[in-house]
Amino acid sequence: MNNLRFKSPAASYLSAILLIASTFAAACASAAPPRSIEGSTVSATAPRAKKPIPERDPNAIESASSVEVTKLDGETFKLSDFRGKVVVVDFWATDCAPCVRLVPHLAELSKKYRDKGLEVVGLTFDDKANQEQVLKFLKKAGADYIVGYDNQWISSPFLKGTEDETGAPPIPQVFVISRDGRVVDHFLGESPQRGIKDLELVVSQQLSSR
Repeated sequence: MNNLRFKSPAASYLSAILLIASTFAAACASAAPPRSIEGSTVSATAPRAKKPIPERDPNAIESASSVEVTKLDGETFKLSDFRGKVVVVDFWATDCAPCVRLVPHLAELSKKYRDKGLEVVGLTFDDKANQEQVLKFLKKAGADYIVGYDNQWISSPFLKGTEDETGAPPIPQVFVISRDGRVVDHFLGESPQRGIKDLELVVSQQLSSR
């Protein structure tokens, strides 16, 4: 008599789910970290037509919006907490010169439109060990909007498809999310073709639409 043992359908299904989850987690963990767009050979001022910005997967964005983000003060939030508002999400870091130049403009945008339904959220790639440096910079820039530490479960769905020749997605990258949670526009890098004025126009249009 042999010792073969058969798994039940439920056990086989559970094993498959665990395998998929572990594979996805490993892929996220091995993804190349974002880098300043100035450090890339892909020009920040290149016309968008040369490298079309990919559309975001609505289901992936929905899932990412439900992921908890740790703020600099240790509290947590989710992007889905702001459903009903227009949200501007900025992926940035203090060692990224274009990112640093953008933050004061986002601070002004936040103050100008916050009472009208805008929420600006900064997701930094800075290490938590540099928190004092990040806080000092934000204070100097007048940025009093929400800033949290990015994690792969959020950045991967948003930045996927924007990788440069190094395999890393450049930053800054800014996304505009509508009141119902859809990504309606995407700004990559520091470009004279599409700058802060264009971002403000998109925000204004979204705020005026119901």
